[in-house]
Amino acid sequence: MNFKTNNLAFLGLWILSITLISCDSQTTEIALAENELIELTAEQIKETKAQLGSITLKNFSQQVNANGYLETSPNSEQLVNSLKGGRILEISVETGQKVSKGQTLVKLENPEFVEMQRAYLEAGFEVNKLREQWMRKKNLAVDQIASTSELQMAEAAYLSAVAMQQALAENLRLIQIDPEKVDAHQISATLAIKALMDGHITDINCRKGQWVNPEDQLMRVVDLSKLRLKLDVFEKDVHKLKDELPLIAYLPEKTNAPIKGKIQAIGREIDAYNRTVKVFARLSPDTQILLMPGMFLHAYIQLESVQKKALPETAFLESDEKKYILVLKSEDNGSWHFEKKLALTGDSADGFVEIINFDDFAEDAKILTSGGFQLIQEGE
Repeated sequence: MNFKTNNLAFLGLWILSITLISCDSQTTEIALAENELIELTAEQIKETKAQLGSITLKNFSQQVNANGYLETSPNSEQLVNSLKGGRILEISVETGQKVSKGQTLVKLENPEFVEMQRAYLEAGFEVNKLREQWMRKKNLAVDQIASTSELQMAEAAYLSAVAMQQALAENLRLIQIDPEKVDAHQISATLAIKALMDGHITDINCRKGQWVNPEDQLMRVVDLSKLRLKLDVFEKDVHKLKDELPLIAYLPEKTNAPIKGKIQAIGREIDAYNRTVKVFARLSPDTQILLMPGMFLHAYIQLESVQKKALPETAFLESDEKKYILVLKSEDNGSWHFEKKLALTGDSADGFVEIINFDDFAEDAKILTSGGFQLIQEGE
């Protein structure tokens, strides 16, 4: 049924009310039921700057919100200890100090270090002696002066000595002594424990003069450039995620300083109490903010864009927890005649709202997208 808001003949059908929309102007509000018609006059269209639009495809870049903490990855941390016990002679670093791979952290002394170097050198001497004997037997065997069995015994003795020397060399390498630098004139009871990676010193747990055992953790080296973010993502959102999805994270006190990253791995176990899954992300190496293990961050995981049918959020009316749109039915002498239709909505992004039941509307349907809504009030 068509009507005009200034037509008194329809007072019995429509509820009219005067509403103040600005300090010095008034407009008429109209309560209408679904599928009823409403007319906006040319004057009203001009006054409210009403605009028409249509359902269009829009990119929806969705995101998943999650909270988490920074932690060290297994390959970004060195627990410093010694495979042999000893007394600490010197601690060469301080807590928080940046160190480089190969830099000396602690020096220990133990007479056993002397014995290990001596045994290695003696094994080298034995290898040289047995090699000469084997070569001599080999030459004699060619001239049929030495028997084959004698040659085999000499070769076995030589190879056994080589194996012993290599085993002793590996023992030295395990305690960070380079066997190539061991010299009979420079055997030392001192052992230098070195950093195996670049990083910062944390948790120094030893003192000068202290005797330490192999199981004692002396200190820790952490590569802060390789921290990872461990997030708790709700079960309902996990199916949306995959490796390499980008994210932006923020410290609570630095919401204006975004930290970029990408999903590295998704857990395969659900926390039965919180209904969450662990998701791990690596952070961008160009982050300028000081980050440390244990810091709390809030992250926004950026999902892939999806094209959906949508309308501007200004195109929707809301009543009784339902949403409606006004579809243009006809035009007459500059006036627009609309029909109120139910709209089923979905996701929203960037000022647009997905409309799920777009098939209920013609492809070329014209819809009131802005202005004019102050003329319309939902019926009770």
